[in-house]
Amino acid sequence: MQIHSLMLADSAQAVDGKLYILGGAWNVLRFPEFPAQLMVGIAVAIDVDWNETNQRHHLDVHFEDADGNPMQPNIGADFEAGRPPGAIAGVDLRIVFAVNGPLAIPAPGSYAAVASIGGEVLARSRFQAVQVARSN
Repeated sequence: MQIHSLMLADSAQAVDGKLYILGGAWNVLRFPEFPAQLMVGIAVAIDVDWNETNQRHHLDVHFEDADGNPMQPNIGADFEAGRPPGAIAGVDLRIVFAVNGPLAIPAPGSYAAVASIGGEVLARSRFQAVQVARSN
């Protein structure tokens, strides 16, 4: 099993096996002051190996600072990729997830969203939070 993509966005939706992203793939956030708060969309696409279909799996996504200290939110989801009629034997099946919610950034620095399945880290989406002067 592998994570095909882990994307941070302003907003994300998972509909009918597709991810809909608004303001996605950013890696720098600019704030006039800290602590800062924003709404973040998290989009995940998972390629499930044929031999791992029809089994229950657990996805965890959390945020961490540059030192690896965990931050809120911590998001978890159980999933199972079934073999649909007409699926080609041996081909990976893709599952997509999206969630939107608040994220607090305590200070300027480096951060990451970290995705793991069954306790194994499979993807990181890194970003920087920087302080900028207020515009008048």
